[in-house]
Amino acid sequence: MKKLNRLTFGFLFVLCLVHISITSQECNDVVKEGEGTYYDGVAGGSKGNCSSLVAANDFYHAALNNINYDGSNACGSCILVEGPKGKVKLKVVDRCPECKEGDVDMTQEAFSEIAEVIDGRVPIKWHFVPCFNQGSNQKISVHFKEGSSPFWTAIQLRNTNHAVASLEYKNSSNNWIKMNRELFNFFIEPKGITSPMELRATSILGEQLIISNVSINTTTDQQTRLQFNTPETCNNLLSIEELNHSENYEAMTLFPNPVTDYLIINGLEERQWKLLDLNGKLLLNGKNPKIDVTLLAKGVYLIQVEENTFYRFIKRNF
Repeated sequence: MKKLNRLTFGFLFVLCLVHISITSQECNDVVKEGEGTYYDGVAGGSKGNCSSLVAANDFYHAALNNINYDGSNACGSCILVEGPKGKVKLKVVDRCPECKEGDVDMTQEAFSEIAEVIDGRVPIKWHFVPCFNQGSNQKISVHFKEGSSPFWTAIQLRNTNHAVASLEYKNSSNNWIKMNRELFNFFIEPKGITSPMELRATSILGEQLIISNVSINTTTDQQTRLQFNTPETCNNLLSIEELNHSENYEAMTLFPNPVTDYLIINGLEERQWKLLDLNGKLLLNGKNPKIDVTLLAKGVYLIQVEENTFYRFIKRNF
């Protein structure tokens, strides 16, 4: 599985005129459950289904099952995996077609940090996390697939802090044209894009970066001065342990989530609830299981029903 031709890479600093805009951002961190396994990995090339360049000594990468791979939308993202022995942070660079939803296939080196290698297959929990620590100087680079030209253009964004949700280019009429993303993680315009070009990248969290003056170059990755940010609300979210604790409180669920107007707490049974922001500030409290949240700003909030039991929900304005 996971066989693609190796590409040739290089590095060239290109000064880009840039503009950044931030739209609605929501944390992509729902905890998933499945089984963890290991394989040889794809260190030392771009042999994974994501066509990502993986250093020869980089064993902190993984393949996701078909569902969570999501047609290559997960490529370039990072996940925090928790097993019986510990946790490990991995970059998604590959696909595991035979894995079930929630499963993660990782290198043996990574597997050894969450379980005993002899176990081979263990239960895991994981969620998406930023790839880089806050304040990191890592920047996005633009990579053109071999064969790209003004008549057929294939682009991949590398070294991203969060997964790329979409990539667009500006045409001669100053309209943004969305590029189709292939299973092997390249955004392709079959008609080609005139070089130099202006690109607009949107992260899975909704942030948009505009990269200008990008020229087609199939031998050298073009460096930008841009990186996707992590919203402060995502930085302050609960840890895996806290999430697992709240999710084990089986009787209760929140609906709908995300919510625009009224949040329903199923299974409250006349218990007192508190509605908090992510800094722990009390905003509302009561016992009515139907909560009017229309006046809340969009973002992530918590419902507390016991001293150490929290439920998270997202407020939208549409």
